[in-house]
Parts: sequence; C-alpha cells; structure tokens
Amino acid sequence: MPEEDSEEGEPEEAPETEEQKDTSSSEEKEETMNNEDKHKSEENNKSSTPGTVQLSVRSLIIGVFVLGLALGFSGGVLTSSGTSLLEAPGDTVQPPENNNDGQQETETINMNEIEMEGEPVLGQEDAPVTMVVYEDFECPFCKRFEEGAIPQIKSNYVDSGQVKIVWKDRPLGMHPWADPAAAAMECVYREAGNDVFWAVKNKVFANQDSVETSNVESQIKSWAAEEGASESAIQSCIDNDNPMEEVNADSSEGQELGASGTPTAFINGQKLVGAQPYSSFEPVIESALS
Repeated sequence: MPEEDSEEGEPEEAPETEEQKDTSSSEEKEETMNNEDKHKSEENNKSSTPGTVQLSVRSLIIGVFVLGLALGFSGGVLTSSGTSLLEAPGDTVQPPENNNDGQQETETINMNEIEMEGEPVLGQEDAPVTMVVYEDFECPFCKRFEEGAIPQIKSNYVDSGQVKIVWKDRPLGMHPWADPAAAAMECVYREAGNDVFWAVKNKVFANQDSVETSNVESQIKSWAAEEGASESAIQSCIDNDNPMEEVNADSSEGQELGASGTPTAFINGQKLVGAQPYSSFEPVIESALS
C-alpha cells in the first residue's frame, strides 16, 4: 500500500568543543604556558575532526541500510486515499487517523453484515471458518498478499475443508484499470463459473506489471479462454449486463465495514489489514477453529 540527489560540498571545520573552550580559557589565564605546547594542542584538536566526519558518514550509511531492510521486509496496505502504509510483519496496518499509538489493534465485525450470496468462493461452502477478502486487481500489496500468504492458507486450510475464501471487489480510485478489471472478472465469474474465476484471478496478479487500461479486458478474456471460457460471452456481459453495479456494491460494503485499504481480510469477523505474512493469519485461523 512511492531519492533525492545530494551535492557534496567542502567539509566544514568542526565546531569548538567544550574541551577546547576550557583549554583556551586556561591559556588566557596562565601566560606562562609555552607556545610549543599550545601549537601541539591545536594540531591534535584539528586532527580529530576527519575521524569524527568519517564516523558520522559511516553511521549514516549503516542507518540507511538498516532502514531499507526494515521496509523491504514489511507488509503494506494501499488506502483509498492513495496512501501507502508500511508496517513491520505481524502488525495490523490501520489508516493514519485510527492508528494513534502504533500498537496492534484487534477489530471485529458481524459476518452477517457481509453479503456472500453469489460471490466467488474458494473452498467448501460448509467450511467452519470464512475468510472474506476485499482486494484491488491493480494493487501491488494485493499481489504480494496473493502470492505470499494466500497459497499457504489454501494448502494448509482451504484444501482440507477448514477455511473458505470469499472474494470481494474493492477497486481504488487511483488505479486506472482496477475498475475495468473488476468488471471483466465479474463477467468471467458469471459466464464461466467459480473455478475459472479463481484461475484467471491468479493470472491477473501474476501478470500485473504487463496489464494496462488499453489491454485489461482483452487480457482477461484471453486468460479466461485458456480455461475454456467464451470470450464473446464475457464481452457481451461487459457491454450489456452492467457488472460494475456488483463491483460498486462490494466496494461500498467494504468501505462501510472499515476496509478503507487493500488488501483487507475478515476471518470469522476478525479484521486483518495489509499484505501480512502467513504467520499473522495462522493464529487467527487457529483461534477461529478452536
């Protein structure tokens, strides 16, 4: 859920230290101090400056490196306002106005508030744990989520019948092809069925970098055709069946439930936000199963 060039100037002389000030005062009071000792003292003070500068630069480089590592391993969420939020793995990412103390927050909802009839479902309908995901096909954090935590959740819980995953559209306004992608995928679901939807969904995220507004519909239709779907039927649905009505309904519902960023998941009512690692989902699922 977005480097400045720097110009190097001549190094400035280090400011006078407290130790230097005391020495200067002593020299003024003790006129008997010989000039040779004074000269040596000044040279020693000056010679310490380069080492101080080198140490500061070294510390700065190390600090930048550590910060880069922290961000590289963090999860993220993209908010509806376009803000990209990064948090350490395992932290629940909240929109800025709700994250007052930086601590992990636990938020739950009533799952009856979510309309699940007629939505794509991965897993057995009677699974004891329901995981509803609100996602945006163009969101880079959703891609990370889909290629990171989701496959492990599927292999460990969905395939064994313990969890079902329900898809909900939450396209964000700053993404130019998120709406047409959601509409086309709604038509894939209507015309080709549940299994084809999930197969094509994986292809959209796997090829996210090559998709753009001008080719999103043709790409999705082509991937659906590879799964046995009719491209003409999907196109007819896009043109005549107003799939955006369903997409907008999902998005409005998500907004009302607090899914202000993507990806957002609700596991038997407990909210998890952002491209969290599998280790964040596992205890929540285990708790729901117990």
